[in-house]
Amino acid sequence: MILYPNQMKTLMKLADVIREIFYPLTNMAIVFAMIFFWTLFALVQRAGLIGLWLLILLAPAYVRYLLYLLEARANDRSPPVPDIGMFNPVDNLWSLTPLIFLSVLLWAEILYAASYLPWIAVLLGITTYLITPSSLAILAVTHSPAESLNPQAILRMIRVCGAAYFIAPVTVILVWLLFAMFEFLGLPSLLTNLGKSYQVVLLFTLTGAVLHANDVAVQVDIEAPLEKSEDEISGDLEKERQKVANHAYGFVSRNNRQGGLAHIDQWINSEADTDVAYAWFFKEMLTWENSTAALFFAQEYLHRLLHSEQEATALKLAARCLHEDPRWKPQFEDRELFLEVAEQHGREDLIREVKS
Repeated sequence: MILYPNQMKTLMKLADVIREIFYPLTNMAIVFAMIFFWTLFALVQRAGLIGLWLLILLAPAYVRYLLYLLEARANDRSPPVPDIGMFNPVDNLWSLTPLIFLSVLLWAEILYAASYLPWIAVLLGITTYLITPSSLAILAVTHSPAESLNPQAILRMIRVCGAAYFIAPVTVILVWLLFAMFEFLGLPSLLTNLGKSYQVVLLFTLTGAVLHANDVAVQVDIEAPLEKSEDEISGDLEKERQKVANHAYGFVSRNNRQGGLAHIDQWINSEADTDVAYAWFFKEMLTWENSTAALFFAQEYLHRLLHSEQEATALKLAARCLHEDPRWKPQFEDRELFLEVAEQHGREDLIREVKS
């Protein structure tokens, strides 16, 4: 069951809608992802029988990326970057749900092309387009195929967003008509294919933007038989953290420490217990080949500890960092507070090293 505590409906302004239409084209991370997946799908088309096996791995990864993109837009966060974890078929099975809607659309197109009940085909296609954003929004949050296909949950999501909800499907249909006209006028197939990739991405980003505009708060309440045990949840969280850490390490190893730390910060802010998450990532980062990123991460971690009155943990963290590198220092704005805390606890050794 999906609950929506905030029932305010906000209709996006025309300027906001126009900005969101061009958003996928102005964000380089999304542009890179569109080209990346478009290239992979082009290879699948040319790979013959092997392409079918590649498609089995690629389709869930692509849909999962799009769902992460929707969730990031709904929470006004930076868009995700495709990573190897998205290609894990075991973790991706839930993300195949949108293919059901794609199958319905293909069926409607076949009915229309064959002139079998064309008006029913048109009605079926339009209805599917209209309810798809709601189902995608639910799936992005719950990862539950059953919940995302629940008619009551779909209608409840539409009702919460109000008239603003229809901005996403209507805009995508209009953009589709525009590219269909371009194709009819002889636009090169390379550009029309990229245009189709853009339309798919636009559906997900616009849906997320509508959710963000309405400040839709989603709480998940799944029936008991579907719930995981505490051990299973803990194990899943450990795996997800490890994926985030591995991805961040990729950034750092390519001399993009800021990008790696930002990726970790984004994940930590989504966790229920951020203190535990900070401690886990700091410990994990110390195992990397170079501890520099961990020491920079520790400065932000120390800032959080000092300002949440976790003084003992803050002093232990500082001692560990100074052991790793005697030149390490807290952030400049935190040094005075840190020295006061160290003095209160009689840690003259830390005061001496930080002042040196």
